[in-house]
Amino acid sequence: MSGAAHSFKSEFLRTFVERGAYYDCSAPEDLDALHKNIDEAAKADAAGDFPLRARKHIEFHRILARMTGNPIMVIVMNGVLDVLQHYIDTIGNYQNAFVLPSRRRFMKHMEEGDVEAAVAEMETSLKRLQRSYLSRAEGDAAAAAAPALPRKRAPRPAAKKAAAT
Repeated sequence: MSGAAHSFKSEFLRTFVERGAYYDCSAPEDLDALHKNIDEAAKADAAGDFPLRARKHIEFHRILARMTGNPIMVIVMNGVLDVLQHYIDTIGNYQNAFVLPSRRRFMKHMEEGDVEAAVAEMETSLKRLQRSYLSRAEGDAAAAAAPALPRKRAPRPAAKKAAAT
C-alpha cells in the first residue's frame, strides 16, 4: 500500500505543481495554510508528540489536494491518505528528521514556480519515507516470524544417593 500511495502522490504532486505554476492557483491563504501546517508539525515534533506530528504530515497532503479545486482528486487523495494514516498508526513512532526540511525546500521551490525542483524534492522525500515504512514493517514482520527461543530449564536438584553407598 505504501508504494501505491507514494506513486499516486508523486503523480498528483507533479500535476498540482505544474498546474499551480501555469495557472498560479496557489492563493496566498493556501500557501499560508501549508506553512502553518509545517510549523505545527515542527512544534509536535519538538514536543515529542508523534501522533500529532504524523497527522500534520498527512494533513499537508490533504491541503495540497484541496488546493487543486478538484473534488474527485480530494476524494481519492483522502482515501489514500486515510489508509496511509492507519498504516502509520500501526507501525508506530519513528524518527524522520528529513521531512520538515524537505517540506520547507518543497515550499520554496513551489513559491518560485520551479516545478521540476518541487516535484523532485517531494518525490525524494516520499521515496525515503517509503523505504523507512517498509523497513519498519519488514522488521516487525521478521520479529513476529522469529521462532521463540527455547526456555532454559531450571537445573534439577541432584538425586540423593540413597543408602547405596
